[in-house]
Amino acid sequence: MKKAVAIIAEYNPFHKGHAYQIQQAKLQTGADFVIILMSGDFVQRGTPAILSKHQRTSMALLGGADIVFELPSYYACGSAEYFSSGAVSILNAFRSIDFLCFGSESGTIDTCRFLGELLANEPNLYKEKLRNHLKNGLSFPVARKSALSEYLKEKNIPFNENFLDTPNNILGIEYCKSLSTQNSSILPITIKRIGNPYHETTFTSAYPSASAIRKELISSSNIQKSFSDVLKDAQPPAVKNYLYSLLEKDPFLTENDFSMLLKYELMKNTSESLSTFSDMSSDLARRIYHHLNAFKTFSQFAEQLKTKELTYTRICRAMLHVLLNISTDLPTTSPVYVRLLGFKKESSAFLRTLQKNSTIPILTKAADYRKILPKEAQFLFEKDLFASNLYETVKCNKKPAAFTNDLQKPPVIL
Repeated sequence: MKKAVAIIAEYNPFHKGHAYQIQQAKLQTGADFVIILMSGDFVQRGTPAILSKHQRTSMALLGGADIVFELPSYYACGSAEYFSSGAVSILNAFRSIDFLCFGSESGTIDTCRFLGELLANEPNLYKEKLRNHLKNGLSFPVARKSALSEYLKEKNIPFNENFLDTPNNILGIEYCKSLSTQNSSILPITIKRIGNPYHETTFTSAYPSASAIRKELISSSNIQKSFSDVLKDAQPPAVKNYLYSLLEKDPFLTENDFSMLLKYELMKNTSESLSTFSDMSSDLARRIYHHLNAFKTFSQFAEQLKTKELTYTRICRAMLHVLLNISTDLPTTSPVYVRLLGFKKESSAFLRTLQKNSTIPILTKAADYRKILPKEAQFLFEKDLFASNLYETVKCNKKPAAFTNDLQKPPVIL
């Protein structure tokens, strides 16, 4: 029986650390296939991906992945809890995944599993402490860290508070929480992150972060020099060569490329109607509405709206949901489809196994979605279509090119 390990990713963009994780995931689990569930054209921090989902799929396959599926936009652009629960529910629906591998700063699975199960059950004492910290005006991440630390201290359970200061550890806990909540048979494993930290934007390591690579690509006035000097060892050779081949025809996108579209959508709303969008609190909705005259760009406005309770990323996610028309009445953890983005030819037999075993439809040809998906799933898939076609529209406007509808884009096959 063939074994599969899954990785939930953004690859924004793909780099050597990602290739290392894929290699180690196979090595440590003995899996025959690495299945990637990847965000589409918009990512969890509330911004567009620097490159399109099909381009990033090509990078993933060149970097060692076997099959790539798209994480629907209403999960991919959500909070860490929503992101992880949606992704894990899709992996469960495949009924063919043995392991879930994620990177972490700690490299230890026991703490992630322990905290994940604790948060899945939410003891009353912890919930009480969390409520108190939220009432006192702390942001949710800070309130949760404080509540957990206090709960574990009172229970005399040894705990390093710094564990909750790093993004991959936090996401790892959410994955374990989702696996526990959903009674999943998938086993979590973690690979210690090597090289620069997640948010590091300098090239001080042989394994730079995606943040550093994005910054270099976007800010460089001489991409050719960047590739020969700064980026020369940042990606596996095949991935680097592919990315370099894109440069003449495709621009990179940032949140500020969507500024005027976002302002238009914000202007159409009142503070009450803004509150109906996902991740949008009534307080944030009021702040947006009353400060809209100060809007200049997506990033500038998000920075201006920040408060002690509202983080920059939370604000970006909320405004992105307005842009993509993702409201609070969308589903929570029950997936109704998944789309194939690409695969290696030698993995086609296992892809057929996934299609046979899956409890949800796997879209291999997007144009057939009305024939394959039930009505509810069609509505949700059209959210993805809108997001990708909006992305494509902005990209074609930034560097004039022919528009290609997302329905016309086939899976990448290597």
